[in-house]
Amino acid sequence: IADFISSRVEEIVELFRDVLLICDEMGLIGKEMFAVDGCKMPSNASKEWSGTKAELKSKQEKMERAVRYLVKKHREMDSNTEPDPVVEREQKQIETLRARVKKLKNWLKGNDEKWGKTGPKKSNLTDNESAKMKSSHGVIQGYDGVATVDSKHQVVVHAEVFGQPQEHELLEPMVNGTRENFQAIGREKDVFEEAKLTADAGFHTEQNMKMLFEEQIDGYVADILFRKRDPRFITAERHRARAKAERQKERASEHYRPRDFVYDESSQTCICPAGNKLYRNGCNVQIRGFGFVKFRGAKMHCVPCLQRAKCLRPPERTLTRQVVFFKGRAAGAPETYTQKMKKKIDTPQGRSRYSRRLGIVEPVFANICSTLGL
Repeated sequence: IADFISSRVEEIVELFRDVLLICDEMGLIGKEMFAVDGCKMPSNASKEWSGTKAELKSKQEKMERAVRYLVKKHREMDSNTEPDPVVEREQKQIETLRARVKKLKNWLKGNDEKWGKTGPKKSNLTDNESAKMKSSHGVIQGYDGVATVDSKHQVVVHAEVFGQPQEHELLEPMVNGTRENFQAIGREKDVFEEAKLTADAGFHTEQNMKMLFEEQIDGYVADILFRKRDPRFITAERHRARAKAERQKERASEHYRPRDFVYDESSQTCICPAGNKLYRNGCNVQIRGFGFVKFRGAKMHCVPCLQRAKCLRPPERTLTRQVVFFKGRAAGAPETYTQKMKKKIDTPQGRSRYSRRLGIVEPVFANICSTLGL
């Protein structure tokens, strides 16, 4: 079925739009609110064969070293004429490793590096369009199937699959795709002139919020701190006390974090866990409209400190520790689109509209995955 669909892309799109047209003519699509969400799906590819070209090259070299070691070991044992089960097993291992090395060499020779905004992205030898991503079933090699669902009868009005681990860049193509589908069935008016749009925190970025406000889309997109600001969840932290204590216990052996430093805001001083005073090297630092204060340790304290390994990473290359404390929004800084969305969604009306998202889109994925078993 998958092979048939993937080889008939244009026909499937036309069929999807025909169904959409019939649903619209029957009054099954309200066009009052749309909810966007994604479902992580594994591809038929191993995540072990993922990496940047540099990482895959390193993997190839590691395998080649293993082959050389085993071959050398066998040559030293050539004088032994009796059959050895260990040697036979290692011979099979050599053949397997050589086949993998050949596979890696051929792939590296015939494929270019995948690039993202911040640098090279991980490729995959079996399915290079897929991506390594976190899901409810752990880290998988696969795709994010994203759907736009109408609130009236949960009709899917647009769906796409993306080989991207994060959903940050997927909101705009989903909005454009939904528009195009309605225009294709003869609805020339922009569907988002009246329809509201909801999406969870996975789609929240400053760029996406800017897009919604500039295109005058009535959107409600949560940020990662949305629930913490909700008065209905004010007592939620007490239920997390045990888990929080366990996490702090686990982190006790980790590197020092800013909370491990004693910061006095009134005197603008900072003391490190070893008891040494850090000097201030920036009290009015502004990043994206927010204020920060920075401190740095002195070489005379940091270099001989016995706690370097726990304080610095990596201690062999970093001389002194720097720590930054968040002060809040800088005075006079222009309001960001993220701030505008927070103001909008934190109102009683905004929270009420956003709360509908869960009941619109999640049952669709539950039906497809659990009930239909697809």
